[in-house]
Amino acid sequence: MTCPGLPEIDLSQWDVLISRKESRHPFSGSFELTDRCNLDCVHCYINQPAGSQNAREKEITKAQVIEILDQVADAGTLFLNLTGGEVLLRPDFSEIYRHAIQRGIIVTVFTNGTLLTPEIADLFAEWRPLSVEISLHGGTQESYERVTQLPGSYARLRKGIELLLERNIPMYLKTTLNIENYQELDAMRSFTEGLGLKYRYDGILWPRLDGDLSPLDYQIPIKDLIGLDEEEPERRDERMRLAEMARGRTSRNDFVYRCGAGLTSFHINSAGKLSICMMARRTAFDVLEYGFKDAWDQIGLLRKLKRTEVNACYTCTIKGYCEQCPGWSQLVHNSNETPFEFICNLAHTFADNYEKQYEIL
Repeated sequence: MTCPGLPEIDLSQWDVLISRKESRHPFSGSFELTDRCNLDCVHCYINQPAGSQNAREKEITKAQVIEILDQVADAGTLFLNLTGGEVLLRPDFSEIYRHAIQRGIIVTVFTNGTLLTPEIADLFAEWRPLSVEISLHGGTQESYERVTQLPGSYARLRKGIELLLERNIPMYLKTTLNIENYQELDAMRSFTEGLGLKYRYDGILWPRLDGDLSPLDYQIPIKDLIGLDEEEPERRDERMRLAEMARGRTSRNDFVYRCGAGLTSFHINSAGKLSICMMARRTAFDVLEYGFKDAWDQIGLLRKLKRTEVNACYTCTIKGYCEQCPGWSQLVHNSNETPFEFICNLAHTFADNYEKQYEIL
């Protein structure tokens, strides 16, 4: 008897295929285990001091985290990012991580890498994550520590990376570019590729979750963001592809949420509150009170919210260049719909630049 041949696909392709469903399903999510961080990065939207008693008291306990993980797994979630703050500040991280893996969840860990120890690296070697994603905040010690505001943090980062490399743990390096480090983009990319790792960056900063807009003081100028895109054909071509797909379509439809948030993904914060995504947290539901499945159903109702504010988005036709979303509106304007001017300016500048340069019109 001959078995029929079945084509092999990688995990990312499989993720896309199984997510193509008509109905909602929580295939993937992110779970903040803490808002606290041992670093004090100038651009960060969340970090509370490592020793903050107030932040610590708001965190749910290990038992509560495990209860939520069980509910998430029972609901059929396949992929979960464990993030923070800095997840390794929690002394119970190893037990939480191991439990998630044992429940059959495919885990990615977001960390700054400076608190990695041989014991944690051994844990990852025994119970392998999908990947560990480490933030690289500069191409040199000087720039890195200008961003983190912690002397000695660069050496600890390098040691953490070495620990994972020694054990062949799947790892990515990534950077949130800001005015302190973006001129070292080539150095950060070269460092990463020299280690045989993949690298990515994001050049758009967010306000802090508490409403503080100070991280935006470190935002790269729009002209430089466009210049960085021009230097990377893959990013440029993807932006053009999205713009072409959305050509002639207005930036907003009748609903507040026009993205995929709350369809196949979710976010849980360190207090156990479920929101539609990591940045849009204006409405959230206590998983320990509602239960994950009921909280997920409540998130689904947010997808039905109709827009009530009339603004320029209704007639704007550069949707493919635009990153405006309810998260921006909530953090900057305390609304669901009011556009954030910087994102509008960025989208229009991208559109003008690309359409003139590549004669798209």
